[in-house]
Amino acid sequence: MSVKTLASMGEYRSLFTSRLISNIGNGVAPIAIAFGVLALPDGSPTGLSIVLAAQAVPVVLVLPIGGVIADRVGRPRMIAVCDMLMAVVVGAIGLLFILGLATVPLLAALNVLAGVLVGLWYPAYPGLAADVVPDEHLQPANAYMSVAGNGGFIVGTALGGLLVAAVGSGWAIVLDAVSFLIAGILVFGLRRFSRPHDSGESPLRDLIDGWQVFISYRWIVAVVCAFSLIIMVMRGSEEVLGPVLAVDEYGGPTGWSAVLGAMAAGLLLGALLASRIRVERPVAFGMAVCLALPAWLLTLALAAPLPVVMAGAFVWGLAMELMVVLWFTALQRNVPAESLSRVSSYDAFGSLMFGPIGLALAGPLLAFIPISEAFLIAALVAAAAIAGSLLVPSVWRLRSSDGLPDMPDVTGG
Repeated sequence: MSVKTLASMGEYRSLFTSRLISNIGNGVAPIAIAFGVLALPDGSPTGLSIVLAAQAVPVVLVLPIGGVIADRVGRPRMIAVCDMLMAVVVGAIGLLFILGLATVPLLAALNVLAGVLVGLWYPAYPGLAADVVPDEHLQPANAYMSVAGNGGFIVGTALGGLLVAAVGSGWAIVLDAVSFLIAGILVFGLRRFSRPHDSGESPLRDLIDGWQVFISYRWIVAVVCAFSLIIMVMRGSEEVLGPVLAVDEYGGPTGWSAVLGAMAAGLLLGALLASRIRVERPVAFGMAVCLALPAWLLTLALAAPLPVVMAGAFVWGLAMELMVVLWFTALQRNVPAESLSRVSSYDAFGSLMFGPIGLALAGPLLAFIPISEAFLIAALVAAAAIAGSLLVPSVWRLRSSDGLPDMPDVTGG
């Protein structure tokens, strides 16, 4: 399906626009939060770890519940409500900075609420396109939504460094809140496409059934286990170690904004490539290209010149987006629709479960070892996780032609 054909679908245009606008704010937020916390009177790398981990922990804990609710109430309705509530929470964080009332404990408390909302939102997202787009067009639809999200993220990261330097973190975070509100309103208009699934069972039974479906796909379990470690080191590196290194080596928020902007450009190109690429073994290919992550982390370990770090970030962004689009498409084509949100919730739960550890350890770790060694450890862990997933036979056996219409698969090969 072409961009023109997808653009003719009003429902898809709403999804596309919502991701574009929301990710402008999401591009601004990491820069604004990181350098806002570091600039506080009680700010420090450890304080930044606390604030970020305060959101990451409830995300992981709430994800399985979010999957059950999303399958019961419908994905568009779930996403819309969470986006609009997130606008309120993020707006409050921005006001704390603007009024000079921000402290690490207050920011951590509000981030707990934000984490709950993310945990409810995330399981609904992977199946959102499947609610409005025919199955045969899912891969390009997923890819073009990523184009919208990554295009917005590029704009957001470019704005983030400029806004923080010009007007401070508070107003930059308020922009993020506005983007959540607009995105939520757009998706709320799609609530008629919600497809509630009433199994007739209790929420606990649905939770257990979702887990049984999840573990029946061995290729899903293998990749999720790998990403639990990948995301642990990625979050600690991107959200804590990177900003700290940028203060010393790359000019603070403007330098780190350039690095994240390069990564976002890679994400955009990766999404465009994913709309056209045809890979016989999509999951194995996606994991193999993720080796770009340890390569990028090595450039940070060496404190390489900024253009080299930006180039590494660009390649990692491209690789990550290829994997994401291929992964979502594989899930949508192989997992029954009535279980997709619950399986996605366990996917996210497993992938993100060590993220809080990465965030919590990254700042305090710098009291014991140089930042170069911290990045080196992260690179080694990521490389080992990726290699481990590629040793699992079912990861290699899954083909792009596999799927529910032709080849039902509940064993992962």
